[in-house]
Amino acid sequence: MTVYSTEPGQLFATIRDTLVHRVAGHLTDTTARLELAAVIEALDNLADRIDWDTERLSRCIAETNDLARQLGLGHDVSGAGVEGLRQRRRAISTALASTYRNDGASAKTVDAVLRFTEVDVREQISTALRNGLPD
Repeated sequence: MTVYSTEPGQLFATIRDTLVHRVAGHLTDTTARLELAAVIEALDNLADRIDWDTERLSRCIAETNDLARQLGLGHDVSGAGVEGLRQRRRAISTALASTYRNDGASAKTVDAVLRFTEVDVREQISTALRNGLPD
């Protein structure tokens, strides 16, 4: 869920803010400053045009619904798109928190979460970042 928990607009705003307020001031080379300004302008132009990859989002929703069923949560995602996915993940988190708090995590539950997490990490975290994670 790492990717879908972020808002693209907020992500772009954070990147832009970092480049403008933390990086630009330290660039002394005129060419580098102009190139950075062009990158910032490109980000500004892209910010409202970015949307989630429908195929990947559908796959993520299906995997989330599968985990929910394995945990006994019943019906599929009720909302649409990313917001529905977030609602479903919150329901799963609440159920897991209750299970773990009451020391009722069965081997079946742990296995379901493990399988889901392996797929989620592979899907949501870039290869470069995954290389830094322990096996």
